[in-house]
Amino acid sequence: MQGRYTIALCDILGFSDLVKRTDLRTLVDTSLAWLRRSLHHSMHKNNFPAEVPTIEELNAHQKLGIAWFSDTLLMYTRMDEDDAVLELFQTVGWLLFETMFNGGTRFRAGIAHGEAFIDATNSMYVGEPIIEAHRMEECQNWSGAALCPSALKRTPAYAQNGEYADWWIIPYSVPTKSGVCETLAINWTTGIHKPSAFLPWSSESPEPTVADWEARRPECEKWRNTKTFHDHVCRHCNR
Repeated sequence: MQGRYTIALCDILGFSDLVKRTDLRTLVDTSLAWLRRSLHHSMHKNNFPAEVPTIEELNAHQKLGIAWFSDTLLMYTRMDEDDAVLELFQTVGWLLFETMFNGGTRFRAGIAHGEAFIDATNSMYVGEPIIEAHRMEECQNWSGAALCPSALKRTPAYAQNGEYADWWIIPYSVPTKSGVCETLAINWTTGIHKPSAFLPWSSESPEPTVADWEARRPECEKWRNTKTFHDHVCRHCNR
């Protein structure tokens, strides 16, 4: 249906390398199965599902809809109302938090608002906010989620200072591949966790080594920028 939507376009970081180094059946039955379970939990916010949910079960949400293709997840509000936008922000935050601290697979997302045509039955998703969200997702240099200008305008003014924890957003200088973007970021650190529980770089080292920086600088930069966000804004770890 044609209308105004708030849209989050999410990308699984490092997915190409994951596909190359993992048996296809193992990938589907482990990493992707866990992500679908985590997505259901993030959307519906009830018990973590024991079984892998179907797309119909994921789409049973009253306020949000989703589409998933390969390494790209699209989430959208079913109605252009504040409580649906709030639900979308919370869901992106929950998903980032769960994958950040539990899954090991990282996401990056851009969020936009505007006129779009969405026909889930025929898998048609067209409109400027999808393009805008994709560009915002692609330019970021971390694991996290940032709001496009159109999403900023759609966000209630009272929630934009980051003081309302239920909105899961905070003003931040989001790192990009060409500098920084002053906008609102999804505050995934809102999820309850142990102090200083941010995931280490690897099982062998808490931070990237000199050799890691020489061989894998882009990945190291994303990890560093993500950790910096956590260390600066996390209320659980900065009490």
